[in-house]
Amino acid sequence: MRHALLRLAGILIALTLVLTGCNLVEVDPIMQLDEDLAALKKQYSGVVASYDGGEITQADVMGNFNSQYSYMSQMYAMYGMNMSADTVEDMKKTVVEDAVQSVAISRQLESRGIKLDDEKLAEIESETDEHYKEVYDALLPKADGKTDEVKAKQTEYNIYSMGYTREAIYNTELTNANYELIEETVRDEITEVTDEQLQAAYDEKVASDEETYSASAGSFGSAMTSDSNVVCWVPEGYRTVKHILVKPEEDVLQAVTDARSAVTSAESELESLRSELDALNDKGDEAAEDAEATEEAEPAEASRTAEDIQADIDAAEAKLETLRADAEKAEADCLASVKDKTDEIYAKIEAGEDFAALIDAYGEDPGMSNEPTKTRGYYVSSASTNWDKNFTAGAMALENVGDVTQTPVISTSGVHIIRYESDVTPGAVPLEDVHDALYEDTLEDMKSEHFNTELQSWIDALNPVYTLENFDLTSGK
Repeated sequence: MRHALLRLAGILIALTLVLTGCNLVEVDPIMQLDEDLAALKKQYSGVVASYDGGEITQADVMGNFNSQYSYMSQMYAMYGMNMSADTVEDMKKTVVEDAVQSVAISRQLESRGIKLDDEKLAEIESETDEHYKEVYDALLPKADGKTDEVKAKQTEYNIYSMGYTREAIYNTELTNANYELIEETVRDEITEVTDEQLQAAYDEKVASDEETYSASAGSFGSAMTSDSNVVCWVPEGYRTVKHILVKPEEDVLQAVTDARSAVTSAESELESLRSELDALNDKGDEAAEDAEATEEAEPAEASRTAEDIQADIDAAEAKLETLRADAEKAEADCLASVKDKTDEIYAKIEAGEDFAALIDAYGEDPGMSNEPTKTRGYYVSSASTNWDKNFTAGAMALENVGDVTQTPVISTSGVHIIRYESDVTPGAVPLEDVHDALYEDTLEDMKSEHFNTELQSWIDALNPVYTLENFDLTSGK
């Protein structure tokens, strides 16, 4: 876990979340503020954790607590919610555990004879001064008091109340630097992955990917658009495609999208009406059977008759026919608006020009210019969920590798000329095909696991005892 005090943007918010606890007395406000500060220091002196050789007080963690509290308050407020008491308790626990972790790291660095160099320490001092000045300059104008001396004293109180003292800021900066230093040192202790470890990681990844993509084959295509994902198992039915995207004017393309949406809504409405009619007919058949069996049943009453529903179906079908015609016209207008360009592209394809070169010359999809999709294309199947359904349908309609859509396909992104690049073999991807990427991922995982394990062992060696009941916010939150 890492620490970070609020920067200037959050300071004034934090100020509104704490009570000054002071009561300025006209007779001697300085004396009153001194008394209030002494009382606050006593409150913050409660021991919230102890460990072999030391203890953590509330004062040690108030800055980081207020940082988290201010941030979370803003997040909850964005959604019109209030933080629960449990959330506040979790924040207390987190900042206290972080403070103990900081001690564990400091001791580990000392035991290893490792320390920050003078240049880094000077940088921390400079950043501390800069940050503290930001805090002070932000709070001073908000301070109560008739004199500069009283305002300065009030500011001192407010800074302590929030935990943003210079010492606290310095300790936070130092903690972050120490964390980075020890993390780099310990992670570097893991330098390689053995063949056995790599094989184990591969076997585990194959099993994991098979479970994932068997349950959600459509998500495979999304995973394959990023180099950061090492995929070791492929579901059935995938192929790769590349395409040349030509973008019409925005209003022309939007007209197609709107017309298609209207058709989809009308189709859904018609389907609902047909289902309603089927349900009514089924109910009528059941009533007739019951009547024949008992010879006493009365005709079932319905709020809408079959004739009423059929009339609505007829009207919906007529409406749908009109909307489909509108969509066809919008599509034709869209294709016509880019016809000169698409005709030029098709002519060059027919002449045998390289499709990849045509993508570079005409294409407007960044995915066809950036790796890994520039080289391997997009992975598409009938189960794909990450592509526009019209793009997917056009890609899957191609019969043979090397085929290109004879007419452009319109999606919400624009007009596509799609080429069937390759078939994708389903099942486990051979280890040699993913060796380098999997090796790097596995090495990174091993480094992280090693560091986290070591870090926890250092914390455990402190034998920490947490006394969060001493974390007193009665005069604050």
